[in-house]
Amino acid sequence: MQHLLNLLAPFGRMNVFQEIVWFVSPHQRLDQLDEFIMRIDEAFGKSATQTVVNNNTEMRMIYSSARRNHMSFVFTTGAEDPIMKVFSKVLLGRHFYVSMVIYVDKVGDMHPIYDLLTFAYNQQFFNSMVHFESMEGVNQLFGVSKFPVMSFENRTDFLKYMGKIWKQVQNARSDVGGFGFTTPLRQDLPHLFQSQGHYDGSTYRIIETFVRFINGSFKELIMPPDSLGGQVINMKDALQLIRERKMEFCAHAYALFMSDEELEKSYPLLVVQWCLMVPLYNSVSTYFYPLQPFDWNVWFFALGALLALVLLELMWLRMFGGWSGYRGAVLNSFCYIINVPIEGQLQQPCLLRFLLLATVFFHGFFLSAYYTSNLGSILTVNLFHAQINTMNDIVSAQLPVMIIDYEMEFLLNLNKELPQEFLELLRPVDSAVFSEHQTSFNSSFAYFVTEDHWEFLDEQQKHLKQRLFKLSSICFGSYHLAFPLQMDSSLWRDIEYFTFRIHSSGLLNFYARSSFGSALHAGLVQRMPDTQEYTSAGLQHLAIAFILLLVMSFLAGIVFVLETLSR
Repeated sequence: MQHLLNLLAPFGRMNVFQEIVWFVSPHQRLDQLDEFIMRIDEAFGKSATQTVVNNNTEMRMIYSSARRNHMSFVFTTGAEDPIMKVFSKVLLGRHFYVSMVIYVDKVGDMHPIYDLLTFAYNQQFFNSMVHFESMEGVNQLFGVSKFPVMSFENRTDFLKYMGKIWKQVQNARSDVGGFGFTTPLRQDLPHLFQSQGHYDGSTYRIIETFVRFINGSFKELIMPPDSLGGQVINMKDALQLIRERKMEFCAHAYALFMSDEELEKSYPLLVVQWCLMVPLYNSVSTYFYPLQPFDWNVWFFALGALLALVLLELMWLRMFGGWSGYRGAVLNSFCYIINVPIEGQLQQPCLLRFLLLATVFFHGFFLSAYYTSNLGSILTVNLFHAQINTMNDIVSAQLPVMIIDYEMEFLLNLNKELPQEFLELLRPVDSAVFSEHQTSFNSSFAYFVTEDHWEFLDEQQKHLKQRLFKLSSICFGSYHLAFPLQMDSSLWRDIEYFTFRIHSSGLLNFYARSSFGSALHAGLVQRMPDTQEYTSAGLQHLAIAFILLLVMSFLAGIVFVLETLSR
């Protein structure tokens, strides 16, 4: 007890720790335990709160009020002691901080200590130490290091060890001694891909720079070919490899993380929205240009006004005389609404008749003026159909929506209120099929896409006058683009500081712009050629006027023949 107090008391005066957590095994039998806790409280009581844990594996210190540096004490009888499981679970997300694992029995054989150090290695407690007393009464401290290979270290000379750690802090980086980090290196446009014999990509260049910064390297983890025989990444499988601790972190950045206690992510490189990219419809035929100046409801009201004038004309002629049949009434009303005066009706109108004709003339003047000016503007450009921009538009167009199968699980977990009509349009496929259709701009589907991926794909069609796809306003949330890594990774702080500096410097934008050129040289994408020549609409729209003239002339000829035969 006195040895540990002499070792740790100076930290109490330095106010280094804000929290002390005690893990006490039910199997230990230490008479001085209560006294030791009280004396630690006297040393650290001014700066740190204390928590004692026995068997509560549901508790998480990461959610406690004290969220800064803490120190833990573990009284254990060995690596198989149940308190070790409690120790690992309660401190989930805080394994990086200092812990003192106190082996309560005297040690003659080092195997129990090595088992505890192996436990510390497997659970990422690299800044923790195992304290024990030998049969000769000598107090010793041992720890474990991971890089470049797993090794047990004698840290009994505590001041020397702290000097080493302080030097590492001053260097602001770890040195892994050439350690090879295992990770898949698959096709993941625009983040990672192979081009001209080497790996490239917007986020890969960042993580590759980080690995070289800590004196490490990448060692490719071979994964089975995708369903099409290619090398497209399956992020669900990659994340599972991290959960199983088969790799420290993944070189593939990702945004759609499903939160759990076995997977962590780095400081975000970018905040991206997850939206739908939808195909653009073709242009409107110039034969329909004469209908475009007015919306359909305006045409509806214009037709209603014509019918109202016909009825008013019939009523007027029936009441005040001058009946000439319904043909004349329809013709007169049509002339009124298109702003053409009728000579016979304007010779001696009464006051009411004058006001009626003046009102119709007034409205007809502005209606025809608006129509001709708007039509003149339309004839100078190419018109396109109204584009898909909402979920209702997707449902109305019955456009299938392609999504990666494991991302569909993510979508359904976070969006419980999606319309059933929309869910029926979802087409889950594996990542290889999805990548092939999306990258080649297959317009038979809409696609889920993150903003950074869309900006990369949009480069293919930037030279087109009429683009093939657009990013719609149908979005399903904003997410952090980050690197997946093991929970409580020993490199967590190094990656955190490095990615924060990358995020602040804007280097990701530079890499994102240059990655398209590399993918273009590799043949993974292409610039869409623009083969269509666009000019003004010309006089094609006048064809409908001549067609109507011919049709009406034909009908007039038929009527003339019928009248002649009936006569």
